[in-house]
Amino acid sequence: MERYGEIGDGYIEGHHTKPISEMSENEQTKVEDIALVCANCHRMLHRKRPWLSITELKNLIK
Repeated sequence: MERYGEIGDGYIEGHHTKPISEMSENEQTKVEDIALVCANCHRMLHRKRPWLSITELKNLIK
């Protein structure tokens, strides 16, 4: 709420840390395979292949 106020309250995106395209046909996404990130960070994670890891992105924005 610090940046966006009420309009941003509760808004978040889920990022698959294990790409769906790399999962086997019957494999299901586990809760631990999802990272909750803002929309800007989500776009940056997907900016190039291979994807940046959450740790790599954190290091870039420090």
